[in-house]
Amino acid sequence: MRYDPWSQHEQRFPLTAAHKQLEALRSQFLERSAQYIGFPNSRLLSFRELGDFLRFNINNIGDPYHPNAGINTCHIERDVLSFWAQQLHLDPDSFWGYITNGSTEAIMYGIVQGRDRYDEAVLLFSEESHYCLHKIAHLLRLPYRVIASHSDGSLDMESLIATVRALQGRPFILNLTVGTTFHGAIEPPQQVLELLERLHCREFHLHVDAALYGPMLTWSEQSPLFDFRLPIHTLSFSGHKFLGTPIPCGVVLSHRDPISPFQGSAEYVGSLDTTLSCSRDGLSALMLWLVIERLGELGLAELAQESLQLAEDFTSRMEHSGIPVTRHAHGCILVFPKPQEELARRWQLATRGDFAHLVTVPGVTPEMLHTFLDEWIRSEPRSSGPLSPTKPGIDDTTTLRGMR
Repeated sequence: MRYDPWSQHEQRFPLTAAHKQLEALRSQFLERSAQYIGFPNSRLLSFRELGDFLRFNINNIGDPYHPNAGINTCHIERDVLSFWAQQLHLDPDSFWGYITNGSTEAIMYGIVQGRDRYDEAVLLFSEESHYCLHKIAHLLRLPYRVIASHSDGSLDMESLIATVRALQGRPFILNLTVGTTFHGAIEPPQQVLELLERLHCREFHLHVDAALYGPMLTWSEQSPLFDFRLPIHTLSFSGHKFLGTPIPCGVVLSHRDPISPFQGSAEYVGSLDTTLSCSRDGLSALMLWLVIERLGELGLAELAQESLQLAEDFTSRMEHSGIPVTRHAHGCILVFPKPQEELARRWQLATRGDFAHLVTVPGVTPEMLHTFLDEWIRSEPRSSGPLSPTKPGIDDTTTLRGMR
């Protein structure tokens, strides 16, 4: 017997007008993608091979290492986790992780591990951390302290020292961002760990949020250390940023030892409930797996290098055009004065105050960037002269004050 309930239902309930709406929406998305340079979402694969899987209810419910008997991709999820555990230097015999429904969930899981490790812990994060840290502190009812950042988005180490000392030995959970949301600054885990050692800190949990740069910089020997070669506790990154999955998802990795099921019975689903979301999207695991299978280590490394090279090249192009622009080393985020509102909207720039940024992830081409720059130059009033003859220095707090 051939099992096919989908066809009869599709025949019974035809698309009619919905077909035209979907075609119009697809055309709109394709057109908008040609001016999508402000946000860190790669366009790597079309994932056409996975089209037939949309008909299945793929639910990776619970712990991927204790899957139930239903329709799931937990075995593929484990392959994805093993691949990234290896790249991020996590012991293959003692690691754990899962694919989350987004980067915020992945960060939150890391913070939860720290909270469960230490009673009365305080959450520490910088003012340039992703805004979800405020949300996480609220949801977990964690007391928190915000560490100051410099005008270029980098961590103010003196502020960190003062904050830690003010805790007077109280345990803390520290979130460090490898690639801050607006500036792309790296809050350096190795340097921070050395500082905490000098301050004789022993009771803390360190989570590394490497949402964009984690899968990129793992291939760069010149980038600062941020992975499990350091004594960090948990690390997370996004699947829909550099890796380009069309469904938002994230990955969280940790050591297996502290992992235990949450309270409550998971007998109903036939698994252990060690995750925050319980039911999880099994299609994202397929997508992340397909990226690994088609690109492999070499392909991912090539794309990472191409993205960083494009960032360097276009930085020079903007400077040559008289536009002040900043880019952190090992980064693909370019920050510059905000252009006219219409142009910023057309090119879907991320803006904050008087500044904007663009991100040179795969799918953003040199042709797109050159067209954007040409449109910007043409849109400037002729009487105003060059956009700016001066490039602000990385520590020029007067010029960059509006970036905070």
